[in-house]
Amino acid sequence: MKRIILLALATLVVTLLLVVITAEIISFKVVKKTSDQINADLNKKFQQVVRIPEVVPPSFRGYYQTIYSWEMETPQKEVIKVIFTHDTGFSKSQNTITATLSMEPNGDASLFNKVLPAVVADTQALSSAQDFVHANFSANNQIGYKKLSLEPLPGDNTKVTRITWEFEKSELTKGDEALYSKLYKIPEPVFKLLYSLQEVTIKAFSGN
Repeated sequence: MKRIILLALATLVVTLLLVVITAEIISFKVVKKTSDQINADLNKKFQQVVRIPEVVPPSFRGYYQTIYSWEMETPQKEVIKVIFTHDTGFSKSQNTITATLSMEPNGDASLFNKVLPAVVADTQALSSAQDFVHANFSANNQIGYKKLSLEPLPGDNTKVTRITWEFEKSELTKGDEALYSKLYKIPEPVFKLLYSLQEVTIKAFSGN
């Protein structure tokens, strides 16, 4: 009887190990490789609205969002951190992808607005931010976003603290349909689990 129990436990352990190993392989070979390529492609497309430095990697890669942050210097040598966040569109049910440029929490709006010309590539968004009263929030067919919005500094609409662009996912992700289809073949709850698994594994081996 004891031998049967030990054999059953050994079988269970081996099965669990095989499941974990298989999950790790899929999480890196399919999930990480595909999601990283999608993020890289989105980075290139978002260069039309924000100049993300090539040397700046994402400071955060999540299932729903990717975040970049870097420091900018004004002509007066003042420094401020800017943050660019965009949706990933990994969820099959998501139809809109939003991208946002903002200053760091509790940052100086004056400095943020000084560096906008060097950061914002979209002339419509830049001119709107510089002249909020005559801002143009309409869709931009050339770049492809359907909506532009600005968040001014409370009590001072001459300075903005956030610029948001809204895109149709189907338009923004043209050319990457095959990559998204590869992810959609995995049930979303399983995909989320595999995405978290590769993140945990990377952190464990990096010592973070």
